Amino acid sequence: MSVKADAETLRSIPLFAECDHVHLQVLAFASERQHFKAGEALIAQGEQGASCFLILSGEADLLAERDQIMGSAGPGALLGEVAMIGGGPYSVTARARTAVTAAKIPRSLFIRVAEEYPEFGKTVCRALGGKLEGSMADLLSAQVLFDRAKSFSDL
Repeated sequence: MSVKADAETLRSIPLFAECDHVHLQVLAFASERQHFKAGEALIAQGEQGASCFLILSGEADLLAERDQIMGSAGPGALLGEVAMIGGGPYSVTARARTAVTAAKIPRSLFIRVAEEYPEFGKTVCRALGGKLEGSMADLLSAQVLFDRAKSFSDL
């Protein structure tokens, strides 16, 4: 894939949808291509989120504790972005189901682009805020359902 194609793939991700195309091209150009064999982990739950990975080809399983499959990710999926930006641990493990090619975006690269292009950083922060609001709304909806549910002792 070309830098322009990789930048367009980044733009398709809600986190980067409103970012300037030039900023996304810088990220795409400076990212490092990595290849994973089937069974290899792209990210591991609990490890420090030093990078995020944009899947360019192949499929990965998303795993919770005890290797319980929670979902899958394919081309165009961005893995580990919240941990990478926040400097925290990855919340899931992503293991290649097939051979995977991914663009690795290290935290240092992301921070450098955000510092050199403050509008990029502001745009990503707004998108993260929206993602957090959506997650909070989902949690509140779940809380309401739990509050309305019968107690196990009432069954």
